[in-house]
Amino acid sequence: MLWGIIRTLFWNGFVNESAPPKQRHTAKRIYDRLVEEYGFAGGESTVRAYVRKLRNTKPDAFVPLEFSPGEFAQFDWGEAYVLLQGKQIKVQIFCMRCTFSRRIFVKVFHHQQQEAPLQGHVDAFEFFEAVPRTVTYDNLKTAVKKVLEGKNREEQDRFIQLRMHYLFNSHFCDLAKGNQKGQVENLVKIVRKQYLTPVPSVSSLEELNQMLLDKCIAYEKTLVPRTSRTVGDAYKEDKASMLPLPTRPLACCRERYVKSNSLSMVAFEKNFYSVPVRYASSELTGKIFAEHVEFYYKDELIATHRRCVERNQEILNYDHYLDLLLQRPGAVLYARPLKQADLPPIYTQFQDKLRLHSQGMKEFVRILLLHREFEPALVEKALKEAWDKGMIQYDAIRQLLFSQSVSDHRQPPITFGTESTVPKIQVKTPDLKQYNKLYQKWSVLH
Repeated sequence: MLWGIIRTLFWNGFVNESAPPKQRHTAKRIYDRLVEEYGFAGGESTVRAYVRKLRNTKPDAFVPLEFSPGEFAQFDWGEAYVLLQGKQIKVQIFCMRCTFSRRIFVKVFHHQQQEAPLQGHVDAFEFFEAVPRTVTYDNLKTAVKKVLEGKNREEQDRFIQLRMHYLFNSHFCDLAKGNQKGQVENLVKIVRKQYLTPVPSVSSLEELNQMLLDKCIAYEKTLVPRTSRTVGDAYKEDKASMLPLPTRPLACCRERYVKSNSLSMVAFEKNFYSVPVRYASSELTGKIFAEHVEFYYKDELIATHRRCVERNQEILNYDHYLDLLLQRPGAVLYARPLKQADLPPIYTQFQDKLRLHSQGMKEFVRILLLHREFEPALVEKALKEAWDKGMIQYDAIRQLLFSQSVSDHRQPPITFGTESTVPKIQVKTPDLKQYNKLYQKWSVLH
């Protein structure tokens, strides 16, 4: 029966075309599932031997290597598929591994553009709480501008800036020789086959990255091959020989000059991002990070958006248009930023009610402007209370918000000390005869 289960998992895992090719089952994953789902008490080597027999392939041979503490880490990208909000997408897996202790760091990004590997390095070093002295790479374009003779490389300017900031050296594999960084190549397989199999379903990349970070932490309990030490214990020795972190992390972004149009939008990577209407048709500076973009007018940050990985999209913040809508309330019903805002249903109820009044749309915009003073959750709560009480006016909602603020921030009751601790104050009784004298003088003068 056991061999039948293994055969079933093998054929489903290796041959099943519905799963992404790089996320199909390995012998290790089959063994894990046998333990978790069938209570298998045998050894992993038994399962590996049987799977190897099914695959009819010879085991690979490698030269054993040894690395000094703190000296080397290896970096590589991997690819995998995940279900993001129910939609299957391809993600890029940033993987870094310390070669002495085998400590790992893994993070996923939407893309491999230069900001992503830069941010991945910064996050990995923060996780390690130190910097490996040398990092080994493929000849990736975001790091290598030109391959020169032998091991020499002309590096990209931003990659040089990263190295200079953290003071580590780079080592590049020979062309088409990714096996020269075998530890991280193996890590990529572990992530795909064990951490991302079956295909995970998440609501955001933040959720997925937190899951992967938990896996990295749990991996520290793994034994370093051919030793009795855990990864976590070995890393203490590894870290002691690494470089210290700089006082500030590197800002991992590109800067470019941009111009907003008359619709208060900035074009970037075939998408459009909004800025406040007072900066329409203005010269701006854009800072492009791995997961978000920022726009500046001179040195003032005026807008921040999540970076969109699709094309021909408008990423609009309705708050950027409220000042203009206050002047042109007739455009409220047709304003695209508001249609895309996905506000809670109570806002639609107010809009439908207020549109029947001559100044109703202006009132509605003033309600939205309350978000600049109060948390959205508080505004929504006040709207629901006002609706239940039939108070469909801006002033009433604002008053409710102030009432909430007062009740939510009540001062603690004043406590008095005992009689022995309260100082005694004596007030001298005033001499009221002085007032009579003053009155008499006033009577004589008048």
